[in-house]
Order: sequence, then structure tokens, then C-alpha cells
Amino acid sequence: MTLGENIRRKRLEYDLTQLELAKRVGVTKAMICYYEQGVKLPSIATLISMADTLHCSIDELLGRKAS
Repeated sequence: MTLGENIRRKRLEYDLTQLELAKRVGVTKAMICYYEQGVKLPSIATLISMADTLHCSIDELLGRKAS
């Protein structure tokens, strides 16, 4: 899965709208949409904030398997 697909999957797992996630992370709803569509990539700081908000690791969002 792509980063965008993983963000969307985790967001829906916690029953959050794009707007709710955006407010918690400190970006716009449009940016969440761009991330999910793969149009843009989040900064490291935003990625950390998303992982914390979605109760997962950055590796999980990036689709990396733990070794």
C-alpha cells in the first residue's frame, strides 16, 4: 500500500474525517486530501504528528515491515 492509502486506512479506522485529522495535525483538509491521493508528501514533522494522532508508527504509515 502507498503512504496515502495507509493514511486513509488509519484515518477511517479511527472514524476521523479529513477535516478532523487536518485539525489535529495542523494542516488543511486539502493537504490531507493531497496526501491521501499521493499528490503531495507530508513533511517529517507532519508525518510524526499524523503517526501520533493515528496511534501508529511512521514505518506503518510508510508501509514498511518491522524486522
